[in-house]
Amino acid sequence: MDNASESSHSSPDAASVQTQTRKAPRADRPCDICRKRKSRCAKEPDQERCVLCTFHNRECTYNDAPQPRRKRADFPDDGAASVDGVAEVEGRPPRKKTRGTQTDDAGISLDQAPSSSVRSLLDRTLGLHRTTHFKYIGPSSLHEERLLDLIHRFYESGNGEDGCKFRSVADSTTFLSKSDRHTLFSGDVDGDLDAIEHAVRPHGPGLVDLYFRTVHPSYPILHKGVFLEKYARSYREFSPPLLAAVYLLAMDWWEYDRELSSHKKPDAESLLRTAMKALTGVIHRPKLSSVQAGLLLLQRSGGDSWVLTSQVVAIGEELGLHLDCTTWNIPEWEKGLRRRLAWAIFMQDKWGALIHGRPSHVIASTWQMPRVSLADFPESAADEDDKEGSTEVEKGRLLFIHLTKLTQIMAQALELLYNPDQTRIQEVIATSGIQGLLELVKPMAVKLKEWANDMPQDLRMDDVKTRKLCSNGYLHLSYFVTEIIIHRHIIRSLTPETPHALRELCRGAGKARLERAINFVEALRPEHLQAFWWFASPKSLAFIRTYGGLLWATSSTDAEAEFYRRKLEDFRWSLKVRAKGVSFVAAALQEMDESLQDIDMTQSPVGRAGHMLGFSHMSVSASSILGGASDAETQTPVQEMALHTIYHGHQFDSVETSPSFNVLELDAASSHEYLSDMDQNFFFPGLSQS
Repeated sequence: MDNASESSHSSPDAASVQTQTRKAPRADRPCDICRKRKSRCAKEPDQERCVLCTFHNRECTYNDAPQPRRKRADFPDDGAASVDGVAEVEGRPPRKKTRGTQTDDAGISLDQAPSSSVRSLLDRTLGLHRTTHFKYIGPSSLHEERLLDLIHRFYESGNGEDGCKFRSVADSTTFLSKSDRHTLFSGDVDGDLDAIEHAVRPHGPGLVDLYFRTVHPSYPILHKGVFLEKYARSYREFSPPLLAAVYLLAMDWWEYDRELSSHKKPDAESLLRTAMKALTGVIHRPKLSSVQAGLLLLQRSGGDSWVLTSQVVAIGEELGLHLDCTTWNIPEWEKGLRRRLAWAIFMQDKWGALIHGRPSHVIASTWQMPRVSLADFPESAADEDDKEGSTEVEKGRLLFIHLTKLTQIMAQALELLYNPDQTRIQEVIATSGIQGLLELVKPMAVKLKEWANDMPQDLRMDDVKTRKLCSNGYLHLSYFVTEIIIHRHIIRSLTPETPHALRELCRGAGKARLERAINFVEALRPEHLQAFWWFASPKSLAFIRTYGGLLWATSSTDAEAEFYRRKLEDFRWSLKVRAKGVSFVAAALQEMDESLQDIDMTQSPVGRAGHMLGFSHMSVSASSILGGASDAETQTPVQEMALHTIYHGHQFDSVETSPSFNVLELDAASSHEYLSDMDQNFFFPGLSQS
């Protein structure tokens, strides 16, 4: 959108432009591409094309007429500011943009105020200030709320450099303001940036392009347009760990890019060392860019770390991301960015707690973020890269939103079934047996079914566009992992006292889940495999085999045990032939080998000491009923399999219904009828039946 000042001389064709605004000279107008992206159109001296068109090697055209200016109610006191190309507030004379525009660490562009009487947009942010950081003051801290209210009568905001220590953004919501200059390692920023850029030179632009083609659309926590604009000017405009994280994550697709793959790959280990050192420095001056860097580093191949996840959660709480910022006195675009990052932290914490068997740091009663919506994403289909092998932007936005909803359901199941305090579970099983357990978890299964029914067509596995990558796989994988959390606990809770029909029903559904999960992997197309799969995917994939190990370990006959052994061998081979050039599959194979290498499946488990009866009783005991935070360190090999199997369950092409729902809705008397219909109920359109 045009943010330049109107010229005092209209262009020759001004009369043809609708509305009463005059068309500005070409030098002051955004080109057609920048107008569609709603981003600032900047040119370097003596250049015919803007920096964005130069970066993408596209023609800079000016064919579209300017649109009518819109009121920007978010900044009534800062008419000169511009965010994502939004026009100035009506009633103030528009001002010409300059190349001296400042940008924040998270990728939001802004203009310097024309005079000291008008504060720049940076002074209104909490997490994006270039020289100041703000830390949330909690209600139980040493700062008394009543005293802060008195201070705020004189100081409405602070920037850490004007003598004001506090900033109030809403009633009872105050932040402590400090200058970045007074923090540890603040003098290392330029040196770190130089070292990071030197490590990848001259492949930096190629890596940035690769990142925004393959990763960003499926994990949209940056602002693409402004990131590219900043990068075209100088790499020194970034937070060091964020720049390094983008490079490192893109390097996971190095062989995928034709141009990059013809060169030697940069030293990722050296770059990672610099990134982690830089991240250690920026946590002392927390910014939203610090959260972005941590989250991206966690997504890279081999980057999953529960310790780093815990640090990212802590940084988010320092920034107040756990609070609802809807009514805060901050720009609307920062509210949207905060919501996206808050939910990204929530998902990282919950799924990390699940796959690592650790207690979650994010508590629902203290993390009170509103739901994220499409309005919180700055990009749309207009920002999509047309280059071959790119990922769809619109699909990525929907994926992110639906994953947040799924994570809420998973977190509920995790809290109920994997909490170290199993008193409630034990009481239910003791009084009502497996049927009582099915009733207990039924509401979560119903929520899963509703979530699956609400899934848009764009997110189904068979929705693959020509020469486009499709990241829907990790969303579906996460769905079936959530199912297995519930189903695995049911399998482990079966005892010889369980009615035969009900026991066969549960085990039959478990067998079908394994077969469909294996079929899902075999049906993955190159467009799925080469796309972005988030941090939990390798362990989730490995748990298909581990889940089969649980069914093998609890087999009632030698023939049944042999069936599962062969299935697992076939599954491992299926992964092995798909692992070349697919990092998450290769990592899954390594996880499998490490978790099951000491188990000899050539020997049937039937008849071994503690086989069916002992294992089932262990599953309902106080010490090891669930693979929660406390028992991850003490599992036997068979119990370890049961712990991990939960994560990689039933993966189909679409997730409309599943046997687990039927298991929870039927009693033992209905089991035979259900089992006869199982195959029909289990099939989902879009996946191969083979």
